[in-house]
Amino acid sequence: MTEGFQLPPGMCGRFAVVKLWPAIKTAEDECIARLKIAARMLRIECVEVHADGRLIEAPETRITRADVDFVLHLHYDTPKLYDAFSLVALWNPLRFYFEWGYQRTSRNLTTHDDFVSCDSIAADDHVARMIRGQATHLPPLFRLFHSTADVVHPPSLGEGQLFYAGINWEALGGGKSRHQEVLKRLDDTGLLRIYGPTVFQGVRVWAGYRSYVGEVPFDGVSMIDEIAKAGIALVLSSQAHKDSELMSNRLFESIAAGALVICDENPFARRHFGDALLYIDGRSPAEQIEQDIRAHLQWARANPSAALAKATRAQEIFRERFTLLHNLRDLYEGLPARHRALFERRHPASTGALRVQLLLLMPEYRPDVLQAHLESARIQSHTGVQARLVVDANLPPRELAAITQALGAFQDRIGLVHADFQHIEPESGIGRKRRLGAVVLQLLPELSEADALVLVAPNERLWSNHIEVLAGALERDPSLAAAATAAVLQSGSAPVHDVHECIVFGSPAGRDRTGLGRFIFRRSAIPSDIAIVLRHVDGLVAAALLGEGRLAQQLPASITILPDDAMPVDAATHVADIEAVRDFAAAALEPRFGFGTRPEPLASSASPMSIEPKSVFRLLVKACRPDWWRLQYHALRQHGAAARWIALRRRLGLA
Repeated sequence: MTEGFQLPPGMCGRFAVVKLWPAIKTAEDECIARLKIAARMLRIECVEVHADGRLIEAPETRITRADVDFVLHLHYDTPKLYDAFSLVALWNPLRFYFEWGYQRTSRNLTTHDDFVSCDSIAADDHVARMIRGQATHLPPLFRLFHSTADVVHPPSLGEGQLFYAGINWEALGGGKSRHQEVLKRLDDTGLLRIYGPTVFQGVRVWAGYRSYVGEVPFDGVSMIDEIAKAGIALVLSSQAHKDSELMSNRLFESIAAGALVICDENPFARRHFGDALLYIDGRSPAEQIEQDIRAHLQWARANPSAALAKATRAQEIFRERFTLLHNLRDLYEGLPARHRALFERRHPASTGALRVQLLLLMPEYRPDVLQAHLESARIQSHTGVQARLVVDANLPPRELAAITQALGAFQDRIGLVHADFQHIEPESGIGRKRRLGAVVLQLLPELSEADALVLVAPNERLWSNHIEVLAGALERDPSLAAAATAAVLQSGSAPVHDVHECIVFGSPAGRDRTGLGRFIFRRSAIPSDIAIVLRHVDGLVAAALLGEGRLAQQLPASITILPDDAMPVDAATHVADIEAVRDFAAAALEPRFGFGTRPEPLASSASPMSIEPKSVFRLLVKACRPDWWRLQYHALRQHGAAARWIALRRRLGLA
């Protein structure tokens, strides 16, 4: 499988995988370990990163497009938060999104550049519905299963024991399930070996089970070795996995271990592996399931050759399309063509590259803002960008010299423009701040050779594809006056779990979060009489420039906004801004919600509003149990109060 693999031109042979919970051992750790094994076999490198792209091994370093060929994101709880091509794995059942907040988590998927499928029609259709009609994305092409690098052990019945691994989630909540009943029935037979954590979130989850053996390291190989030693694997799916026709990694690692697999009625298994597996019906009573498992074990002992033939056939199918070696090789070899297909979808060949004037505003000299602006301009992938740094016309000579020196490294690729951010009284020499709209009005003549305008505030950081996304929207639809991306709002070091795309100019909080840089404005669509409103607004420059024009919001979130560092606008000025814009073009003040959470979700069985009473009732029932309080105490120590508050709000359907 590794023979003949050559890294496509232009690639560095390194990819990153996001590890959301570095301090906690989860199933993702096993997946990451196996991805690393497969990468080494292909002579490429897999590195682990935090959700925001910081290297796990060197948190002070944040990866970019220049460092990796792509980033693989394994979970829906966070959006894309790094400036690199991102693939999100569609590995989770649809029901999980409802449990975590459907609109938020689903929207997180579409912040990524592309998707990798594991052959679940439900999961693939989920994203296909959301990107339908959107030129920024294509339906999933590549396959990547939560599998193993390759077959690890040849077919064998080992010691003829039944292997099972899991967390026993029911022990955490004090409930019961059919899986638990079946395992209890098998516990006294001496046929079963149970593996999993001894203590999980403060609870001894397998207490009372004689068949419990112990924990298995998440190193990518130990679990497979234990399965091979046992010889027969019991692979059970949750109802959520069955409904979405998704398998856990247990099926793949059991086949890679060479074991005979006893699987439930998950349609994925029968569709792909047919009679190479043995099956039980998990919908049957626990007694019947136990009898069926015993019968399969007896059959395997009585017919070892036939049992090994099944395991052999399962490995043949597995090697054809389910190994990580196969998946990663296909992904790497197909990625250049995929990049071209995505680019051509965003930028039709019939249109030329839009000429964009990028104005980077720096009303006051700040070295950090200067470096951020220059970096935002430097990394843009769009070919038609003319970047200019806009500084105050009355800068002190020393500050102007520092700016000129910094610009020198860019060899005239970034110009310098002076604007009157302050009005200087001739007699006293005292300056007072001018409205930002008046400054922008002064800059509009700079657009004479540009097709469109992007303004970037001091508290905004652009990703490398930002102008490309915005320009593509105007190239595809000449009737658009403007376009806007979603944004990542970063407040200090607080974790980010969603993107911002609710454009509400009429509220102070909305103004600080909406910003300037997410918008692109077509020059020809800016009203000829824009001066009568623009010179009078401070915080609502974007609303004034939009006017009554048509705005198209885009799926990507390609800008970071620091709302805590927004340019200040006092309440009285904001009210005056609103009235000025309303008089000029009231339509500009209409709320726009993008593709994510709406303020009033439709009442349905899937909406948070409809599940709230049930969630409250369940929460109250759990709160009556001492073990629940112990679990919450450990979770609080592990994750912190802020994270637990967010979890509570999600549970109640409030976030």
